[in-house]
Amino acid sequence: MNSSFYNGISGVKTHQFGIDVWADNISNVNTIGFKSSTPEFSTIFSSTLSGNYFEGTTNNIGYGSKAQTTGLNMSRGNFQNSDNVFDLSLGNEGWFGVQGAKNANFYTRAGSFSIDANGNMVDANGNYLLGTSANNTSPTSLPQKVMDDFGLYYGTNPKAAEVFRVTPTQDITLSGVDNQDKITLPDYLYYPPTPTQNIRYKGNLDPKITIGSVNIDLHEDDITLNLDTSNALATISGGINNTTDLLNPKKGDLVNILLRDSLGGAKSVSTYLDENLLWSFNGADIADLNLSEPLNVSASLYTDQEIANIEKFTTSIISPDGEKDTLSMIFTKQIPQPDSGNIWDGVIQVHSFYENLERLDYDSNIIYDPNKFTVFPELGYVQRNYDPSRFFINESEKKVYEIIDNQTAQLRFGGAGQLVGADMPTINNSGAPISIDIGNINNFDGLVSSVNLNVSRSVSQDGHVAGLLKDYGMDERGNVVAEFTNGKSVPMAKIAVYHFQNDQGLTRTTSTLFQASSNSGNPIFYTDINGNFIQGSPIFSNRLEGSNVNLGTALTELIVMQKAFDASAKSITTSDEMIKNAIQMKR
Repeated sequence: MNSSFYNGISGVKTHQFGIDVWADNISNVNTIGFKSSTPEFSTIFSSTLSGNYFEGTTNNIGYGSKAQTTGLNMSRGNFQNSDNVFDLSLGNEGWFGVQGAKNANFYTRAGSFSIDANGNMVDANGNYLLGTSANNTSPTSLPQKVMDDFGLYYGTNPKAAEVFRVTPTQDITLSGVDNQDKITLPDYLYYPPTPTQNIRYKGNLDPKITIGSVNIDLHEDDITLNLDTSNALATISGGINNTTDLLNPKKGDLVNILLRDSLGGAKSVSTYLDENLLWSFNGADIADLNLSEPLNVSASLYTDQEIANIEKFTTSIISPDGEKDTLSMIFTKQIPQPDSGNIWDGVIQVHSFYENLERLDYDSNIIYDPNKFTVFPELGYVQRNYDPSRFFINESEKKVYEIIDNQTAQLRFGGAGQLVGADMPTINNSGAPISIDIGNINNFDGLVSSVNLNVSRSVSQDGHVAGLLKDYGMDERGNVVAEFTNGKSVPMAKIAVYHFQNDQGLTRTTSTLFQASSNSGNPIFYTDINGNFIQGSPIFSNRLEGSNVNLGTALTELIVMQKAFDASAKSITTSDEMIKNAIQMKR
């Protein structure tokens, strides 16, 4: 009678424990990273009323139940998308490591992290996220222009001591379990520029023959001038030779003749070639010219000629100091061409911005130095002169560029358009050499020259401008990466993923934080075939792992626990009634 009373009491206490566990699960159904628990029970002990060792049955009576343990449900919760790049989740088993007060390490599946005011990655409770830092930053001294760029970009001028230079890194090797530390990220990072040193071109230098009308100056030795000063008349004559500079002149081509005197006076006349490629003009009236000094005579032929094709390549390059310069390649087809193939002469220059092209308003009262200025009175402006050997003027952009390097080149192509020979120089990029790759000899993998080939023009190159830290993010390898304004990204730290021999043995300290125990064993890292430590689980960004509580199961178990609690309470009241009846019988 008494045992049933106490059995009921133990049942009430035991199922109250079960109700507490399931109620805790239900209350954490929306807690990020929460792992539900299952209450487990056991009998206390039993007493043998009678019986023999050799009897087939026993008459054991139990003395109730007790709460034995709570088993962790280690199944993964559902993923929840997030806008925070540092909301992280693990794709497989494993734990994030965080460091709390007094350097105590905890383990969690709740991956909601952020960067605090000191640049440390922390969870919602201020615990530091653990990982392996790349150690690829160092304090740096930067030119004032770069520091000004920092001020313009961030809206504040950082102190020189706050700016760090980053060394590009491809990936980070995870260090040992005991070597993990908090992840600290600088506020100001500088990604140094890399100068352009290799450029590869593909394209077609069009060798199509183009005929056009051109004016060709005739050589003064081929011009004869006879003067009749008494009558102020002049006879001018000459002949044309078929040369590489003047191909296939013909009868009827126009010859323009210009006579100039020492005072700036001029007289122009014209005539035509005859069938012998000779020309003459008799009786030109020169009465208006100053005949006291010798006259200057010049002539030009207006004829149809093959026009040399010109192909231009303009490519942005990066100088060693990070400035955007320009590589200009201009190829001019030689004419006449050989019987098979064609030859192109090239001029290759590196242009660096010098200043904007300034035009002054023309003032007729000012005498301009012709060595310094070119005057365009009809256009109403004056333009400064620039030495063409040192400067290049881009009229469309109204900019002046300094010529850093000036080289010549020659390309030779076969009858099928393939490159058969090339004289390509190495270009000086403000101290960094540029190697230009135009393809392999006797191949079609670079520049070609044929009317029958359709090759799209393309260029590939190395080098990049400097970059300022734009933001921090995550990559697919579980690295915290710094993202820069030049489009580059650099791993800064690798987040550690801890594993245990027995996850069930972890000790829960808060709803989502656990500590290692003798039952769980010490944390370990997985290794690859080379013995390097690895995370062993993919880390997803912008995604959180929700609670793994199954609300339907939890509510059902809560009802079961409630009924068991009620039944245990009923056994107490029943035992109480039986005791009362026994006392009444004694009376």
